Amino acid sequence: MKTILKLVICWTAFAVSLPSSWNLISILHLRMNAPVDSTPPTTRLLAFLAAGAVLVLGLYPLARGLAASRALLAAVIGLFLFLALGVNTIMEVLTFSNAFDGAIPGYTLVYAVEVLLVASALGVCFGEARQPAGFPPRSWLAWTGRGAMAWLAWPVIYFVFGLCVAPIVIPYYTHGGLLGLNIPPLSTIVAVQLVRSLLFLASSLPLIALWKGSRPGLWLALGLAHAVAVGLFGMVSWTAAPAVLRATHSVEITCDSFAYAGLLVLLFTAPAAVKASTEPALEEPQLRAL
Repeated sequence: MKTILKLVICWTAFAVSLPSSWNLISILHLRMNAPVDSTPPTTRLLAFLAAGAVLVLGLYPLARGLAASRALLAAVIGLFLFLALGVNTIMEVLTFSNAFDGAIPGYTLVYAVEVLLVASALGVCFGEARQPAGFPPRSWLAWTGRGAMAWLAWPVIYFVFGLCVAPIVIPYYTHGGLLGLNIPPLSTIVAVQLVRSLLFLASSLPLIALWKGSRPGLWLALGLAHAVAVGLFGMVSWTAAPAVLRATHSVEITCDSFAYAGLLVLLFTAPAAVKASTEPALEEPQLRAL
Protein backbone atom coordinates (compact mmCIF):
# COMPACT_ATOMS: atom_id res chain seq x y z
CA MET A 1 0.00 0.00 0.00
CA LYS A 2 2.87 2.32 0.82
CA THR A 3 4.41 1.72 -2.61
CA ILE A 4 1.11 2.43 -4.35
CA LEU A 5 0.83 5.73 -2.48
CA LYS A 6 4.34 6.70 -3.59
CA LEU A 7 3.51 5.87 -7.19
CA VAL A 8 0.36 8.00 -6.97
CA ILE A 9 2.45 10.87 -5.62
CA CYS A 10 4.85 10.56 -8.57
CA TRP A 11 1.97 10.43 -11.06
CA THR A 12 0.42 13.48 -9.38
CA ALA A 13 3.69 15.32 -9.87
CA PHE A 14 3.46 14.51 -13.57
CA ALA A 15 -0.15 15.73 -13.70
CA VAL A 16 0.84 18.98 -11.99
CA SER A 17 3.54 19.51 -14.62
CA LEU A 18 0.88 20.00 -17.31
CA PRO A 19 -0.75 23.22 -16.05
CA SER A 20 2.60 24.40 -14.69
CA SER A 21 4.31 24.22 -18.07
CA TRP A 22 1.30 25.73 -19.86
CA ASN A 23 1.33 28.71 -17.45
CA LEU A 24 5.06 29.23 -17.94
CA ILE A 25 4.66 29.09 -21.71
CA SER A 26 1.97 31.74 -21.51
CA ILE A 27 4.04 33.95 -19.20
CA LEU A 28 7.14 33.66 -21.39
CA HIS A 29 5.10 34.09 -24.60
CA LEU A 30 6.51 30.91 -26.09
CA ARG A 31 4.96 29.19 -29.06
CA MET A 32 3.30 25.78 -29.15
CA ASN A 33 2.05 24.36 -32.44
CA ALA A 34 -1.61 23.40 -32.68
CA PRO A 35 -1.91 19.58 -32.88
CA VAL A 36 -3.14 18.14 -36.16
CA ASP A 37 -5.55 15.89 -34.33
CA SER A 38 -9.30 15.45 -34.55
CA THR A 39 -9.40 13.65 -31.20
CA PRO A 40 -11.50 15.54 -28.60
CA PRO A 41 -9.35 17.58 -26.15
CA THR A 42 -10.65 15.58 -23.19
CA THR A 43 -9.53 12.34 -24.80
CA ARG A 44 -6.10 13.82 -25.54
CA LEU A 45 -5.76 14.90 -21.92
CA LEU A 46 -6.73 11.47 -20.63
CA ALA A 47 -4.24 9.86 -23.01
CA PHE A 48 -1.50 12.16 -21.74
CA LEU A 49 -2.33 11.33 -18.12
CA ALA A 50 -2.29 7.64 -19.01
CA ALA A 51 1.11 8.15 -20.62
CA GLY A 52 2.28 9.71 -17.35
CA ALA A 53 1.16 6.61 -15.46
CA VAL A 54 3.08 4.42 -17.93
CA LEU A 55 6.17 6.60 -17.43
CA VAL A 56 6.04 6.42 -13.63
CA LEU A 57 5.39 2.67 -13.55
CA GLY A 58 8.17 2.07 -16.06
CA LEU A 59 10.67 4.03 -13.99
CA TYR A 60 9.68 2.45 -10.68
CA PRO A 61 11.90 -0.68 -10.89
CA LEU A 62 14.89 1.48 -11.77
CA ALA A 63 14.22 4.04 -9.03
CA ARG A 64 13.89 1.43 -6.29
CA GLY A 65 16.99 -0.40 -7.50
CA LEU A 66 19.40 2.54 -7.32
CA ALA A 67 21.63 3.06 -4.30
CA ALA A 68 21.37 6.83 -4.13
CA SER A 69 20.24 9.54 -1.77
CA ARG A 70 17.07 11.43 -2.59
CA ALA A 71 18.93 14.30 -4.21
CA LEU A 72 21.24 12.04 -6.20
CA LEU A 73 18.38 9.79 -7.32
CA ALA A 74 16.42 12.81 -8.53
CA ALA A 75 19.51 14.08 -10.36
CA VAL A 76 20.40 10.87 -12.22
CA ILE A 77 16.79 10.07 -13.16
CA GLY A 78 16.28 13.69 -14.15
CA LEU A 79 19.33 13.52 -16.43
CA PHE A 80 18.07 10.28 -17.95
CA LEU A 81 14.58 11.67 -18.57
CA PHE A 82 15.76 14.98 -19.96
CA LEU A 83 18.08 13.31 -22.46
CA ALA A 84 16.19 10.10 -23.29
CA LEU A 85 12.68 11.57 -23.18
CA GLY A 86 13.05 15.30 -23.81
CA VAL A 87 16.04 15.92 -26.08
CA ASN A 88 15.64 12.58 -27.83
CA THR A 89 11.96 13.14 -28.62
CA ILE A 90 12.61 16.62 -29.98
CA MET A 91 15.37 15.24 -32.21
CA GLU A 92 13.17 12.43 -33.51
CA VAL A 93 10.23 14.72 -34.21
CA LEU A 94 12.43 17.24 -36.03
CA THR A 95 13.91 14.41 -38.11
CA PHE A 96 10.72 12.62 -39.12
CA SER A 97 8.01 15.29 -38.82
CA ASN A 98 7.27 19.02 -38.84
CA ALA A 99 5.16 18.94 -35.68
CA PHE A 100 7.69 20.92 -33.59
CA ASP A 101 8.91 23.29 -36.29
CA GLY A 102 9.46 26.81 -34.95
CA ALA A 103 8.44 25.90 -31.41
CA ILE A 104 11.48 24.16 -29.91
CA PRO A 105 11.79 26.46 -26.84
CA GLY A 106 8.17 25.82 -25.88
CA TYR A 107 8.44 22.04 -26.16
CA THR A 108 11.79 22.05 -24.36
CA LEU A 109 10.18 23.90 -21.47
CA VAL A 110 7.34 21.36 -21.32
CA TYR A 111 9.78 18.47 -21.07
CA ALA A 112 11.97 20.31 -18.56
CA VAL A 113 9.03 20.90 -16.19
CA GLU A 114 7.87 17.29 -16.54
CA VAL A 115 11.36 15.99 -15.85
CA LEU A 116 11.92 18.27 -12.87
CA LEU A 117 8.69 17.34 -11.11
CA VAL A 118 8.68 13.62 -11.90
CA ALA A 119 12.37 13.10 -11.09
CA SER A 120 12.03 15.07 -7.85
CA ALA A 121 9.02 12.99 -6.80
CA LEU A 122 10.83 9.73 -7.58
CA GLY A 123 13.85 10.92 -5.64
CA VAL A 124 11.81 11.86 -2.56
CA CYS A 125 9.81 8.63 -2.64
CA PHE A 126 12.50 6.09 -3.49
CA GLY A 127 15.88 7.60 -2.66
CA GLU A 128 17.97 5.42 -0.36
CA ALA A 129 21.70 5.80 0.19
CA ARG A 130 23.26 2.33 0.04
CA GLN A 131 26.35 0.75 -1.48
CA PRO A 132 26.04 0.52 -5.29
CA ALA A 133 27.77 -2.07 -7.41
CA GLY A 134 29.75 0.59 -9.25
CA PHE A 135 31.91 -0.03 -12.28
CA PRO A 136 34.44 -2.87 -12.28
CA PRO A 137 38.11 -1.83 -12.49
CA ARG A 138 39.37 -1.74 -16.07
CA SER A 139 42.09 0.08 -17.96
CA TRP A 140 41.30 3.32 -19.78
CA LEU A 141 41.88 1.48 -23.05
CA ALA A 142 39.26 -1.13 -22.14
CA TRP A 143 36.76 1.57 -21.16
CA THR A 144 37.41 3.46 -24.39
CA GLY A 145 36.81 0.35 -26.46
CA ARG A 146 33.63 -0.52 -24.61
CA GLY A 147 32.36 3.05 -24.90
CA ALA A 148 33.01 3.07 -28.64
CA MET A 149 31.29 -0.29 -29.00
CA ALA A 150 28.21 0.95 -27.14
CA TRP A 151 28.11 4.15 -29.20
CA LEU A 152 28.31 2.34 -32.53
CA ALA A 153 25.98 -0.48 -31.48
CA TRP A 154 22.85 1.64 -31.05
CA PRO A 155 22.50 2.57 -34.76
CA VAL A 156 22.85 -1.12 -35.65
CA ILE A 157 20.16 -2.11 -33.14
CA TYR A 158 17.94 0.71 -34.40
CA PHE A 159 18.18 -0.37 -38.03
CA VAL A 160 17.76 -4.09 -37.29
CA PHE A 161 14.46 -3.63 -35.48
CA GLY A 162 13.45 -0.78 -37.78
CA LEU A 163 13.76 -3.02 -40.82
CA CYS A 164 11.54 -5.60 -39.12
CA VAL A 165 8.63 -3.14 -38.90
CA ALA A 166 9.40 -1.12 -42.03
CA PRO A 167 6.74 -2.81 -44.21
CA ILE A 168 4.09 -1.75 -41.71
CA VAL A 169 5.19 1.79 -40.80
CA ILE A 170 6.76 3.19 -43.98
CA PRO A 171 3.41 3.70 -45.78
CA TYR A 172 2.32 6.03 -42.97
CA TYR A 173 5.43 8.16 -43.56
CA THR A 174 5.24 8.24 -47.34
CA HIS A 175 1.48 8.63 -47.89
CA GLY A 176 -1.29 10.69 -46.35
CA GLY A 177 0.82 13.38 -44.69
CA LEU A 178 -0.09 12.26 -41.17
CA LEU A 179 1.24 15.00 -38.88
CA GLY A 180 3.66 15.91 -41.66
CA LEU A 181 5.57 12.65 -41.30
CA ASN A 182 8.44 12.10 -43.70
CA ILE A 183 11.50 9.94 -44.25
CA PRO A 184 14.73 11.97 -44.51
CA PRO A 185 17.86 10.84 -46.40
CA LEU A 186 19.66 7.81 -45.01
CA SER A 187 22.71 9.92 -44.16
CA THR A 188 20.55 12.13 -41.94
CA ILE A 189 19.04 9.14 -40.17
CA VAL A 190 22.48 7.65 -39.48
CA ALA A 191 23.80 10.96 -38.13
CA VAL A 192 20.79 11.38 -35.86
CA GLN A 193 21.17 7.83 -34.51
CA LEU A 194 24.82 8.44 -33.68
CA VAL A 195 23.85 11.52 -31.68
CA ARG A 196 20.98 9.66 -30.00
CA SER A 197 23.43 6.92 -29.07
CA LEU A 198 25.57 9.46 -27.20
CA LEU A 199 22.48 10.73 -25.37
CA PHE A 200 21.44 7.22 -24.35
CA LEU A 201 24.95 6.31 -23.23
CA ALA A 202 25.47 9.51 -21.22
CA SER A 203 22.10 9.14 -19.49
CA SER A 204 22.49 5.41 -18.77
CA LEU A 205 26.00 5.20 -17.31
CA PRO A 206 25.14 6.99 -14.02
CA LEU A 207 22.21 4.59 -13.56
CA ILE A 208 24.45 1.58 -14.13
CA ALA A 209 27.03 2.91 -11.66
CA LEU A 210 24.42 3.34 -8.93
CA TRP A 211 22.63 0.01 -9.39
CA LYS A 212 22.60 -2.11 -6.20
CA GLY A 213 21.16 -5.39 -7.50
CA SER A 214 21.88 -8.16 -9.96
CA ARG A 215 22.76 -7.93 -13.63
CA PRO A 216 19.46 -9.45 -14.78
CA GLY A 217 17.63 -7.00 -12.56
CA LEU A 218 19.55 -4.10 -14.05
CA TRP A 219 18.81 -5.32 -17.58
CA LEU A 220 15.08 -5.50 -16.90
CA ALA A 221 14.91 -2.16 -15.07
CA LEU A 222 17.09 -0.26 -17.54
CA GLY A 223 15.37 -1.82 -20.55
CA LEU A 224 11.94 -0.91 -19.21
CA ALA A 225 13.06 2.64 -18.40
CA HIS A 226 14.36 3.10 -21.94
CA ALA A 227 11.21 1.59 -23.44
CA VAL A 228 8.86 3.95 -21.62
CA ALA A 229 10.99 7.08 -21.96
CA VAL A 230 12.03 6.61 -25.58
CA GLY A 231 8.81 5.18 -26.97
CA LEU A 232 5.83 4.06 -24.91
CA PHE A 233 5.22 7.46 -23.31
CA GLY A 234 5.01 9.12 -26.72
CA MET A 235 3.02 6.32 -28.33
CA VAL A 236 0.35 6.30 -25.62
CA SER A 237 -0.11 10.08 -25.85
CA TRP A 238 0.03 10.25 -29.68
CA THR A 239 -3.72 10.12 -30.22
CA ALA A 240 -3.54 11.46 -33.78
CA ALA A 241 -1.73 8.38 -35.08
CA PRO A 242 -3.53 5.19 -36.15
CA ALA A 243 -3.52 2.38 -33.60
CA VAL A 244 -1.53 0.11 -35.93
CA LEU A 245 1.31 2.63 -36.22
CA ARG A 246 1.41 3.27 -32.47
CA ALA A 247 1.32 -0.43 -31.58
CA THR A 248 4.00 -1.34 -34.12
CA HIS A 249 6.36 1.40 -32.98
CA SER A 250 5.70 0.42 -29.35
CA VAL A 251 6.79 -3.16 -30.00
CA GLU A 252 9.79 -2.02 -32.04
CA ILE A 253 11.01 0.45 -29.42
CA THR A 254 10.50 -2.00 -26.57
CA CYS A 255 12.56 -4.64 -28.36
CA ASP A 256 15.44 -2.35 -29.27
CA SER A 257 15.40 -0.80 -25.77
CA PHE A 258 15.89 -4.17 -24.09
CA ALA A 259 18.50 -5.19 -26.64
CA TYR A 260 20.43 -1.97 -26.03
CA ALA A 261 20.09 -2.22 -22.24
CA GLY A 262 21.35 -5.79 -22.34
CA LEU A 263 24.42 -4.70 -24.29
CA LEU A 264 25.16 -1.92 -21.79
CA VAL A 265 24.90 -4.36 -18.89
CA LEU A 266 27.29 -6.77 -20.58
CA LEU A 267 29.77 -4.03 -21.44
CA PHE A 268 29.81 -1.99 -18.24
CA THR A 269 29.13 -4.40 -15.36
CA ALA A 270 30.74 -7.54 -14.08
CA PRO A 271 29.11 -10.44 -12.16
CA ALA A 272 31.74 -10.25 -9.42
CA ALA A 273 31.12 -6.53 -8.90
CA VAL A 274 27.37 -6.99 -8.52
CA LYS A 275 27.81 -10.01 -6.26
CA ALA A 276 30.19 -8.11 -4.00
CA SER A 277 27.74 -5.24 -3.62
CA THR A 278 24.78 -7.44 -2.68
CA GLU A 279 26.41 -10.03 -0.37
CA PRO A 280 27.58 -9.27 3.20
CA ALA A 281 31.28 -8.83 3.67
CA LEU A 282 33.20 -11.91 4.82
CA GLU A 283 34.79 -11.89 8.23
CA GLU A 284 38.56 -12.38 8.60
CA PRO A 285 38.33 -16.07 9.65
CA GLN A 286 36.13 -16.78 6.65
CA LEU A 287 38.63 -15.11 4.33
CA ARG A 288 41.43 -17.25 5.74
CA ALA A 289 39.33 -20.37 5.25
CA LEU A 290 38.90 -19.47 1.58
